[in-house]
Amino acid sequence: MVSDMPTISVRVSNEEKKELEKYGSLSNAVREGVKLYLQSKKTSKALAKLRALQAKDRTKTTTLEELKLIREDRNR
Repeated sequence: MVSDMPTISVRVSNEEKKELEKYGSLSNAVREGVKLYLQSKKTSKALAKLRALQAKDRTKTTTLEELKLIREDRNR
């Protein structure tokens, strides 16, 4: 079965490899790390948008706007 997913190469030290393998296969550990990194970036963007809205004028930041940002973060 051929996957449509691209292949990437990652260099890690032998110590890092041993540590990562404690949590399962090396490829799964790296894949999970990439997912967490991307989620972190999306969360940072959502929080930055919220801060920008609040910095403009706190009274203009409505509950609906905040709810929208929270939902965007949860759906990442």
